[in-house]
Amino acid sequence: MFKTVALAALFAASVATSSAASAASGPSTWTFAYTGFYNQNDGVFASNYQLAGAFTGMDANSDGFIGRSEITSFSLAGTNYVACAADSNDYYKCGLDSFNYQIGGKLEFFASISGNDPEGQVSAGHYINAGVGEFDYRYTPYWSSESANLWTEDTRFQISPEMKSGVNIPAVPEPGTWAMLATGLLLVAGTALRRRGQPAAR
Repeated sequence: MFKTVALAALFAASVATSSAASAASGPSTWTFAYTGFYNQNDGVFASNYQLAGAFTGMDANSDGFIGRSEITSFSLAGTNYVACAADSNDYYKCGLDSFNYQIGGKLEFFASISGNDPEGQVSAGHYINAGVGEFDYRYTPYWSSESANLWTEDTRFQISPEMKSGVNIPAVPEPGTWAMLATGLLLVAGTALRRRGQPAAR
């Protein structure tokens, strides 16, 4: 019983120590890619078509998620949708409407960029709704075009670095982790020695 409690305490303390150390180290950058989409215009699954990007942020409240307010940049296909929001006006809009990353799990976001002339005769836009599709449109008085690449069950998702408990898994344990590990091993060893010294039950 004592051994189980000691190991549980060791694990909890190690995670807490590592989380605090990583939070103090500042934001991290993740790179990600989605590969394989259904091209709605051609009616085929484009297995090599890829959307790739990166974002920088941190799990400031240690809840296992990185939300929109916890990132400082989000780039996709060459556009930083966080930075471009500052340039938005009546005829040009760009930004990241929503963002949520469950660390080690699902990435969700809605990013868009669009523009139109003052008369409203010409407009164009591009937006990506993760898990749904990437959409592009162009409208003029003389012609128009629309395209879509849709997520499917075969769309593959990759993200790095690999994460655990809201922090980067360190290649070398933090000093605090080593201390907790040593304490736990001493507790386990002490318990084993005490049991060895006790007379066998009859």
